[in-house]
Amino acid sequence: MMGSPEFRRNLWLEFSPHRLIAMPVILGALFLLTTLGGRRALDETSGSIAAFVFIVLIFAWGTRLTAEAVIGEVQDRTWDQQRLSAMGAWQMAWGKLFGATAYAWYGGLICLGFYALSRSDNLTPGALLTAVGLYIAAGVFAHALSLALSLQAIRRRRAFGRIQVLWYQAVAVVSAGIPLYAGLNGLGENGAYAMTLWFGHSIAMAHFMLLAVAAFAAWSLAGVYALIRLELMHRRGPWAWLGFVVFAMIFFGGLDYQPWDMPVILTALPGAPSVAFIVAAAAAYAMAFGEIKQRVRFRRLAQDWRDGQWARVFEIAPRSILTLGLAAGAAVAAGTLADTTHFSNIAGVTEIRLAVLATLLFVVRDIGFVYVICLRHERGTGGADARAFLYLIVAYTLAPALAQTADITALEAFLWPQWGEAAIITIVPPLLEVAVIGFLLWRRLGGLP
Repeated sequence: MMGSPEFRRNLWLEFSPHRLIAMPVILGALFLLTTLGGRRALDETSGSIAAFVFIVLIFAWGTRLTAEAVIGEVQDRTWDQQRLSAMGAWQMAWGKLFGATAYAWYGGLICLGFYALSRSDNLTPGALLTAVGLYIAAGVFAHALSLALSLQAIRRRRAFGRIQVLWYQAVAVVSAGIPLYAGLNGLGENGAYAMTLWFGHSIAMAHFMLLAVAAFAAWSLAGVYALIRLELMHRRGPWAWLGFVVFAMIFFGGLDYQPWDMPVILTALPGAPSVAFIVAAAAAYAMAFGEIKQRVRFRRLAQDWRDGQWARVFEIAPRSILTLGLAAGAAVAAGTLADTTHFSNIAGVTEIRLAVLATLLFVVRDIGFVYVICLRHERGTGGADARAFLYLIVAYTLAPALAQTADITALEAFLWPQWGEAAIITIVPPLLEVAVIGFLLWRRLGGLP
């Protein structure tokens, strides 16, 4: 890490003699006040205060520092100079991620030391190490995800403001905060939080969440590295992204979801493939809104396809479309393994499989619709993405409600996947919509062969 020029530059900027002394003095005064000058013993209260200050420093402040690490360079017009330097992508990734947040981690580690002293009497050494590991891993995950989101936005050359930075922070904090909260609750061995089931294996919740958040932190760091490589004009295939999606499908598919047994129709579908389909579909939606949309990219893709340059085809193909392939595989598995033994009076296995296919067609329709809206411009802008998102929200909420209010039930099959209906009602409407969107997309791209 110290071999990174970017990391060393950030250390020189962040650690002036004044700031080097100010952090421990301020935190020391706070913790001294917490213990009333030593007259009050270290306990859970003092540990909670230390944890709260850590969250403020690392999650509230640190995610903002990482979100602005490259955005600030772009706004100051110094980012292009760094891109043209001799610094490698890995050095820049480490330097930006840990250099920009070095001062926040300086205070955060002091807080964790005070937290460990406060909780040493009521937590076993193993549980204490797990708790500290959860805080550190969740912090790294939040920072890496915040930086990755800002880098993805830079790839799209959006206008940056406080709202955008706040959005990157919020996504990162929520994503890292959920496993952190679950893992810390598991330390008390209090009922449902103590253990979790993953592919039928019972694992301690705290240990499972520690491994999970560490794995997602590693994937986020890999995403930062891949995005910086793109900024440095390195060629990159889709394999890292697809590997992450497969990992997420396996991870979330292996969890035991108690609410999964509640909806009557969903009991027909196997849990793991169904969750894997939902994860892949969500990833396809996220990438459809997040990636660059250009006509020239599709023209180059068509040319490489005609020339048989398959490596180039996979390299420049939209990641959202490639992710649809994973979603389709999960949908096939879910439909194949469907079981209607317990509710044969509601729907047969054929109707359930048709419903799964219809759901996949709606996902294809939606992603194609996003491209149709965004390709009005040479580059898909945030405004176009926002409009497409708003239209989809209306299509799935207001439009079905209006159809029901007007008692036009024939339109529902065009607005929402149908369950337990005949094939002509379940499949034909979304298939027609996919055909229309495909034609509009073809026209938008200028009639590519």
